Amino acid sequence: MKTRSLTEGAMLGAITVLLAILGEYIGVPSIIVPIPLMLLVYRQGFQYGILAAIAAALISSFVAGHVFSGLSIIIWGFVGVALGLALREKFSFGRLMVVGVLSNLVVFGLNFLLYSLIIGGNMLTDLLTMMNEALQQAADMSQSLGVTGDALQQYEALQAFLPVVLRTGLPSLLLVYSVSMSYINLVIGRAVLKRLGDSTMPEVTPFSRWRIPGFFGLIFAFGLIVTTMAQMAELPGWVEFLGLNAFLISFYSYLVAGVSLAWYYFQKKNIPTFLRVLFVLMLFSMPLVLMILIVLTVADGVFDFRKLNASEDKN
Repeated sequence: MKTRSLTEGAMLGAITVLLAILGEYIGVPSIIVPIPLMLLVYRQGFQYGILAAIAAALISSFVAGHVFSGLSIIIWGFVGVALGLALREKFSFGRLMVVGVLSNLVVFGLNFLLYSLIIGGNMLTDLLTMMNEALQQAADMSQSLGVTGDALQQYEALQAFLPVVLRTGLPSLLLVYSVSMSYINLVIGRAVLKRLGDSTMPEVTPFSRWRIPGFFGLIFAFGLIVTTMAQMAELPGWVEFLGLNAFLISFYSYLVAGVSLAWYYFQKKNIPTFLRVLFVLMLFSMPLVLMILIVLTVADGVFDFRKLNASEDKN
């Protein structure tokens, strides 16, 4: 048994190193790095996770030729180690999510500090500059292709709105990001553990049954009204702050819940996967379809179209 544990630990450690380097080079260390470390810490213990993280950091720094790559892996590895320790303590899924969200927030702060120390700039300011340049290039390309009118005005509106979002709506963006990354890490980790014959991780509510309580619609309405008014008149700073963050959190929540609502009926009617994916893509290209879906999702929180409450009462 000890030999088997050592072999499994060595294999997971090697996978951690390879995936960590891969995640760093394709630009998504937040998704790839924590998962193998989480599994390694959970299955073999804290020591193996730390050794694997250090090995991945050293090899990545050697391959990349600079220390920034290795430090980035060490920082992102904090999420995996924290989740692995929480799994060993047999936390519920809700508590695992809390650990994931808090550790992701800590990692963002460390990345911000690392960027300031090594690059010597403000990560958020540089990100805003990069996004504005991308929008300007897209607008120039659209204009060269003969696009005029509303499409170009949308680019200008986005460029004006981005600084407000990053300055005022940063808390909600960080929360949405941390929740999303934590959920992805846990769901992928659970799938891997099931393949290994380990079903100890708590069950997750099926995606097609996700639903937001009816009262949350009041938060969405408040955020929408305040955000709309802020574009037409000067509001107190604290009102704009509360309104924008309420809008962003509720909007992304209803977006996910809306896809869940649609997915329920897709499954019920056996809609092909291709058409389901096409529908999701339409949400990002057709604002009217997106708003209709969100309105229906808000209504679902009140009227329970899927009768989920009734099925829970039966159970």
